Amino acid sequence: MKMAISFICGVVVCCLIIFGVKPVLPTQADTTELTDDSDNLTVGLTNLLPDIEKIYHDALTMPFIKAESKIYDEDIAEFYRELMEKTGLTD
Repeated sequence: MKMAISFICGVVVCCLIIFGVKPVLPTQADTTELTDDSDNLTVGLTNLLPDIEKIYHDALTMPFIKAESKIYDEDIAEFYRELMEKTGLTD
């Protein structure tokens, strides 16, 4: 019996919280017109994003390129260059 009463009280409290918060939250988006001369505002925002593909490629290949500069044996350096070309790590 106590568990049923506790459950019902919990449901009532949750409903009161939901209905109490509803008037505080905005229900509709702002529909004011933007008066900007640019044709498309999203193009300006996408130019701010970094080129993730280039960053990923540089982060992947940079250690291998730096390691190649530390190889002094010509045979090993040639093998390393061929390996990098076959795996696609070179530009």
